[in-house]
Amino acid sequence: MTRYAAEHSRSWSYTVAPESLTLSVLDLVDWPGDGVLAAINTPAEADCAVGMSAPVVNISSAIEASPVPRAMVDNAAIGRLAAEHLLGRGFTNFAFYGLEGVEYSRARWSGFSERLAQNDAVCEQHLSTPTFGFRGTVWLEQHQQLADWLQALPTPCGVFAVSDYRARHVLDACRQSQISTPDKVAVVGVDNEQVICEHVQPTLTSVARNDQLEGYRAAELLDRLMSGESPAPADITVPPLEVVERDSTAMFAVSDARLRRALSYLHDYIADPITVDELAKQSEVSRRWLEYAFRDVLGETPYQYLRRQRLLLAKHLLKENPKENISRVAQRSGFSSVKQMRVAFQREFGVTPGHYRQVMNR
Repeated sequence: MTRYAAEHSRSWSYTVAPESLTLSVLDLVDWPGDGVLAAINTPAEADCAVGMSAPVVNISSAIEASPVPRAMVDNAAIGRLAAEHLLGRGFTNFAFYGLEGVEYSRARWSGFSERLAQNDAVCEQHLSTPTFGFRGTVWLEQHQQLADWLQALPTPCGVFAVSDYRARHVLDACRQSQISTPDKVAVVGVDNEQVICEHVQPTLTSVARNDQLEGYRAAELLDRLMSGESPAPADITVPPLEVVERDSTAMFAVSDARLRRALSYLHDYIADPITVDELAKQSEVSRRWLEYAFRDVLGETPYQYLRRQRLLLAKHLLKENPKENISRVAQRSGFSSVKQMRVAFQREFGVTPGHYRQVMNR
């Protein structure tokens, strides 16, 4: 938001709660400001936002239909990324831990389950009551219910949690129930909250949102509203960045040791110009066997899997190294040339690497 204001010479000042850094729209009824960016999570907040004299932009996806213009993350895309990551690790058992009656949870579940269905896979679902404004011991009850559910899951199982906070609960419940992670239960969260992801055991794999672009789009929308423009009828959605891999999914859920060797070698040498024939040789199998094994377990050929992993690496490098030469990104991603990466990138994501970098690093 502050970057948008600086780039467009807007001399905005900001009002926040000094200690908590959060204010509900319910606290702003008589506030004489010019515009509001608000996380509208409850029906009461939604009713309040509609009645405010200043324009309001909702940055939350907790409710299904926002009564005011909204800029938010693409939650279905988050679910699809989580599914693709767990599928790529060879899992055939899947589960989702979400929140009851919360729209972003429903959308993430939808994206997750629909992507799994493309591979003829299904998943279990466990929903907890959200704790917005809750007091008392409800979280203790939820923790025991979660532990009971995890113990009943078929293993090895890939679990997608609706947020990093809920993913941490999964890891805690696994520890309490003596369920080994990631060997029996691998866990993916959402938000890439460093304080959580880097300080739990095992460290947590998470889908990273593009928080900066979300804030930029929200500020852009609010600026238009404060200038008297009419909002677009649809929500503005921002795609997530990537899956940030950590120890909670650091395993391949495949029973055949030869296929595990192939996958480990592929990921270890992803930046090298390895070929399918080389993978077969390292795994001590024929190329024909490897082709069938990849299709049966991962739902794609070795070449398709290798290309997809290289493209994911390229996306990460483009975002994390905005000044690095494109040819160097192609080389570090295992592509033989910039042209090869550009063609594959545009076919897979619909944009060129250069355009993707420009959008992701605004």
